[in-house]
Amino acid sequence: MQKYLPIKDSLAEDKAVIMIIDDSPESLKLLTNILAGQGFGVRQALNGRMALDAIKQQLPDLIILDIRMPGMDGLEVCRQLKDDANTRTVPVIFISGLRESDDKVKAFEVGALDYITKPFQEAEVLARVKLHLALSKMKQNLEELVQRRTIKLEESNTALKVLLEHRQSEREKFEENVITHINSLVMPYLKRLKKSSLDHKQTALADVIESNLDEITSQFSGKLYAKAVGLTRREMEVAALIKTGKTNMEIADLLYISEHSISFHRQNLRKKLGLLGRKVNLVAYLNEITLK
Repeated sequence: MQKYLPIKDSLAEDKAVIMIIDDSPESLKLLTNILAGQGFGVRQALNGRMALDAIKQQLPDLIILDIRMPGMDGLEVCRQLKDDANTRTVPVIFISGLRESDDKVKAFEVGALDYITKPFQEAEVLARVKLHLALSKMKQNLEELVQRRTIKLEESNTALKVLLEHRQSEREKFEENVITHINSLVMPYLKRLKKSSLDHKQTALADVIESNLDEITSQFSGKLYAKAVGLTRREMEVAALIKTGKTNMEIADLLYISEHSISFHRQNLRKKLGLLGRKVNLVAYLNEITLK
């Protein structure tokens, strides 16, 4: 008797191929007639070893497998199929007798998705086969969708990384240009201005301008701004003048506010910079975190 029987004229390109593995010729014939009658492609095998060889040569879309067969039984066939990465995704439906409840439990343990009980009912066979083919197709489509989305996400991440690197490069060029222009087009004239005849207040204001420009051009200026998060604009102005060594009276005169307000701002600066209760000179600290 032939061990592996492809059923001719039952293969359709748009229909799934079902592998039936059963040592009973009667069962093979009955299941084949049911499935082929619906246009499914059908392949047959009378024992487990021949079935495994045939499946590895060409994967079916679904396997109907008898649990009890001489030699290698259906449980071992299913176990080997699920242990092989190339065949583990093929859905397996077991054939079992009405009284073989223990076999059914073992079938699910080795990876079967469903079972069909003997004697076969055509409607039940077709319903279970169509259900698991549909589920398998949905799973395959979902995996393909996830794969496409993953590839698209990786491409997007790569594009974003390139964009961020480009923006960082452009930012660095912009900062370099700003520093270059300040040093070449502003600072020389400010230094000449300071050497001219200025009164006390004008000299103080020129010192503040020079200090702030130094702050902008300093490669370590980020340290001050990081520390200065949460400072108000007025506190930043007071801090800039404190850095130059101005007294409360001088700062009050330059900013047109009271000395009491300057003392209040000094206290807030020490608090926000974490210096309260510490014997740290505010002038030295501001210059250290700016120019260190």
